Amino acid sequence: MITKYLEGTRNCSTLDGEMIQLEYFLLEKEGADGNNTVKTYGIEIVKKSNFLGKAIRTETDQIDCLTHEKELAKEIINKLISHSVTPITMPYIINDMMDETPCA
Repeated sequence: MITKYLEGTRNCSTLDGEMIQLEYFLLEKEGADGNNTVKTYGIEIVKKSNFLGKAIRTETDQIDCLTHEKELAKEIINKLISHSVTPITMPYIINDMMDETPCA
């Protein structure tokens, strides 16, 4: 089971006046590795687009298993928030940030 924690939001506007809200979630998944309980952490970004006050579309993407370290996942989320990373660009940004295979 994956538990989602909202870590932050970012409101932006595009050049054509479209308002978007970005929501950044920490994903926590608990599993078993033999007799031990193991937690893995991931990230989800949700982009909600509004035009003239009406919701027109939603995009989302997530990486379920990014790291075994909660603090590392939170650091990455904070960087994504500060740069207004969208769901479409998230996999490329994460790939550039990570030196190793996720959850290896």
